[in-house]
Amino acid sequence: MHDWLLELNAQQQAAVTARPGPVLVMAGPGSGKTRVLTYRVAWLLAEGHARPWNVLAVTFTNKAAREMAERLDALLGTRTRGLTVSTFHAFCARTLRREAQFLPFTASFVIADEDDQRRLLRHIIRQELQLDDKVYRVPAVRSAISRAKNEGHTPETFPRASYRDEVVAKIYARYQQHLAEANLLDFDDLLLWAVRLFEEQPEVRARYQDLFRHLLVDEFQDTNAIQYRLVQLLGQAHRQVFVVGDMDQSIYRWRGADYRNLQRFEADFPDAEVIYLEENYRSTQNILDVAMAVLHVQPRRHRKNLRARRGSGPPVVVKQVFNEEAEAAFIAQTAVTLARQRGIPLDSMAVMYRTNAQSRPVEEELLRLGLPYRLVGAQRFYGRREIKDLVAFLRLAFNPDDVASLERVINVPPRSIGPRTWAALREQAAARGLSPGRALLDLAAHPEAWTAALSRRALKALFPVGEMLQAWHWRVGELSPAQMLDRIVADTGYEAFVRDRTEEGEARWENVQELRRLAVEYEDQGLAAFLERVALVSDQDTLQGQEQGLTLLTIHAAKGLEFRVVFLVGLVEGLLPHNRSIEDPDALAEEQRLLYVGITRARDYLFLLVPQYRLAYGGLDIVEPSRFLEPLAPPLTEGDWPRLFPHLARQLGVGERRSASGRAPARASRAASRPAPRRPRRARLRSGDRVIHPRWGEGVVLQVEVSAGDEIVEVRFEDGAVKMLLADFVQKL
Repeated sequence: MHDWLLELNAQQQAAVTARPGPVLVMAGPGSGKTRVLTYRVAWLLAEGHARPWNVLAVTFTNKAAREMAERLDALLGTRTRGLTVSTFHAFCARTLRREAQFLPFTASFVIADEDDQRRLLRHIIRQELQLDDKVYRVPAVRSAISRAKNEGHTPETFPRASYRDEVVAKIYARYQQHLAEANLLDFDDLLLWAVRLFEEQPEVRARYQDLFRHLLVDEFQDTNAIQYRLVQLLGQAHRQVFVVGDMDQSIYRWRGADYRNLQRFEADFPDAEVIYLEENYRSTQNILDVAMAVLHVQPRRHRKNLRARRGSGPPVVVKQVFNEEAEAAFIAQTAVTLARQRGIPLDSMAVMYRTNAQSRPVEEELLRLGLPYRLVGAQRFYGRREIKDLVAFLRLAFNPDDVASLERVINVPPRSIGPRTWAALREQAAARGLSPGRALLDLAAHPEAWTAALSRRALKALFPVGEMLQAWHWRVGELSPAQMLDRIVADTGYEAFVRDRTEEGEARWENVQELRRLAVEYEDQGLAAFLERVALVSDQDTLQGQEQGLTLLTIHAAKGLEFRVVFLVGLVEGLLPHNRSIEDPDALAEEQRLLYVGITRARDYLFLLVPQYRLAYGGLDIVEPSRFLEPLAPPLTEGDWPRLFPHLARQLGVGERRSASGRAPARASRAASRPAPRRPRRARLRSGDRVIHPRWGEGVVLQVEVSAGDEIVEVRFEDGAVKMLLADFVQKL
């Protein structure tokens, strides 16, 4: 046995040394699946089963490919020369250049980046086909074309279920024509043309099948239809296909990834040896037990019994909090406590959420306390484009002289106001001794006075902006910040502008809704106070992020990472699972897997946070805990689970030990598991009482309500802010 095989556990050794032929490795999180793929290549070469140039190992990132190649060099040295370790796209690009004689482009083709694609599609939609780009938005059309390519569709085979699909197919055809004329390929074309090459040129296919007799693929659950077809075409001759994946970690359906490719592999290669990697090197057993319980009702999955190498560890905590602000306060306090008492550095802790908009309360609390943090995969909340746009509109409504804000949004959404029109407005405003904003107000009030100063085209574009600004400015004292925001969104058509039928568009709209939830808090204080709050936070937010701080990221962005401490926030219906997924069984199952992925990022400590209320358009809304938490009864977790599911707690018996088989308790129906009303308690506070809050200081109770066993108080604080709080959060003076 090679010395390096001794580094592997029994299951890993079985996978690495599996008999020749198709092999499917079902690898749990933290089980060393990439190590197994790497050592499989080393074993094939060391045992003489393959020569380096006959091996193609495919990963999903250039970083992973580079690390795999470096590890193989360390294991085998020069014996790896000629080996191909690559991403799907890099392999296809090299192949297309080599075989360009069979293709309708030359070997010197250039790969179009996202900006190239957007410019080309914008030209086709606006100029060539003269379509309304508010109906056929560039991001949505680009997404539809990308999705079609990843499913293997050309313009001719593009699915047409509606008139819109017919139009998009026409755009797709023009788009491909322009790419061909410019000798350009986009990122998706690399895969599509490689598959077409192998399908339409049998001699080329046979040559590559003979060259790459051993095909190994990592993260197989993340492959899409066209990538799976590529594996089929390359591997069907010699059938030496080794794939590693975990359908429980398939969370990129919106990118075209399909976990069912693991099942298709078993159907296409019925003689495949299936090997499980269940020994986990990352998490404690308590964390793994919770992860397995979350997924125990998932259909059509390979069940794995994950075993921790690191012992049971601290209990997993389920924590119910009042709202998002209380959630953020708990995170900050707990992080500081763990850092001081357990010596865990802040950069070993992560806050994970379903949507980017959820970062806002956490960011603000960390900034307030001076705790360093870094945001992964997204801009800081107040730096996001849609937030800056709407804040600029609000600033203009409050102060029409704000030139910087006007310059930012005068053509947002696009309304045919280009640099020349903006320059003309500024020039004529200066001639009248006005700011550009005041000039727009004057234009709205006296359009006849401007007919000689500006062109007819400029007047047509600028007059509606002046009318909107006039209407907003007049009502600054009448409308609350949230109402003003609603008015601006409605008048400008901003919702349609950002919600462009893409996942990114939905995320932007969620950020807008989060800004509105914040604005609701300033109903009694007015627009000036709200803008002051935003300005103060955003000024801090422009500081350079410190590397040694808490990591804030979506669960999607956390895939492949690990942290000693993980806080999973917003575990309520509508967030996880997300509202958009609840009516779609496949999407709902993916939301469940998403929580599983988040849980299994934790090494030592895991906190599952469930707010009781969320700010909504009408104030505070009660929210239900996520259905995915139902199986996590004690002793799987400790903390507030019985408060979240009191009926289910009584049914199961809180504190009852799990069965000897280790199975989680059977999941009750959704209707049966809804919380039963708690016995109301007598209010300890009453209207007029003076109280103190650790964050907002002293205040007066305006009213008291006992709801579902909780005492909720409305308090006006000395700075004028009015807050709805649990009575437990304030102290009577």
